Amino acid sequence: MRIAIVAVPAAIVLTAAAVLLPITARAASNHDFDSVVSAVEQRYSTHADRVPLMGFVSFCAWTASGGGVRGMKVAEFDHLAAAPDPDDLEKLVSDTLGSAWQPFVKERSRSGVLNVIYAQPDGAAMRMMIADYDHGELDLVRIEVNGKRLAHWVHDPESSAHNHDYGSGQTGVPD
Repeated sequence: MRIAIVAVPAAIVLTAAAVLLPITARAASNHDFDSVVSAVEQRYSTHADRVPLMGFVSFCAWTASGGGVRGMKVAEFDHLAAAPDPDDLEKLVSDTLGSAWQPFVKERSRSGVLNVIYAQPDGAAMRMMIADYDHGELDLVRIEVNGKRLAHWVHDPESSAHNHDYGSGQTGVPD
């Protein structure tokens, strides 16, 4: 009898933890994206256009990629009134994300175009924050990808693209 009295509350706590921990982790990952969007809005006195139905788009990406892509969020800034200096913009995004995020890919042009991908490992996944700035227009994208599939693509992008099974029924090289 005494075991049942202890086991029931323990089972409730474990069940609650199993449900709440993934929700808390997802909320924390969304916080990074929302913080960057908010920082850009405040610095440049503008508001982001959020892409409608992003939850549905994210679900479609997850389905089409066989679980390889998830958690997509997109914010667009069109016609920034105070066109930012690309160096200032990069510093703003980097400082807002913090040290847990590292630059993964960086591309700059002399004409002021800036593309930066920040990455943050998260267990078997890789979170990415993409900032794409081109002459007064900024797109911010946060995405989470399967780490094994990303590594396979980085090491052999051509083979990964040609041999991935996108639901066609043909077997490809597992990535």
